[in-house]
Amino acid sequence: MKREKELFLAEMQEQIQQSDSFIIANYEKMTANQAYQFRREIEKAGGFFEVVRKRMLLRALKDMGIEFNAEQLPGHVGIIVGAQDPIAATQVVLKFNKQEGDFYTLLGGFVDNQKLSKEDVNVLAKLPGKDQMRAQLLSVLTAPMSNCVGIIDSLLSSLPRCVDARAQNMG
Repeated sequence: MKREKELFLAEMQEQIQQSDSFIIANYEKMTANQAYQFRREIEKAGGFFEVVRKRMLLRALKDMGIEFNAEQLPGHVGIIVGAQDPIAATQVVLKFNKQEGDFYTLLGGFVDNQKLSKEDVNVLAKLPGKDQMRAQLLSVLTAPMSNCVGIIDSLLSSLPRCVDARAQNMG
């Protein structure tokens, strides 16, 4: 293997190892401006998208003990690496496809030491992101407290009205 390819392979493995997740996507028929826009959207989600050669990607993954086969990766492929929230990265792909056209197809990935199939990654994309889940959990935790405060407030405000009504009836 040529020295440049070895360096590229080592760099790809290092990027994948530094991130605890990656998503593989197929891309086709897009302009340079659309590719640039997509990369910016992925960067907003905390990751980056890199176009890679399939053979190099398969070799890097195999050396790391992650098995994918070439049939799972049709066409031109790229890898989304470094996203702190892999759900957000997959949602960016779906949102971009919805806005710009179907340029990307999620093919698989690796999240939390689990290999994900194409179907798994598409299900992952439909889940709420970390921030959305935190907000939902917070609302679940605060709802009983706010209901309790509302009940106590209504009891405290109704007590003077009851006393006043009783005083008017007696007088």
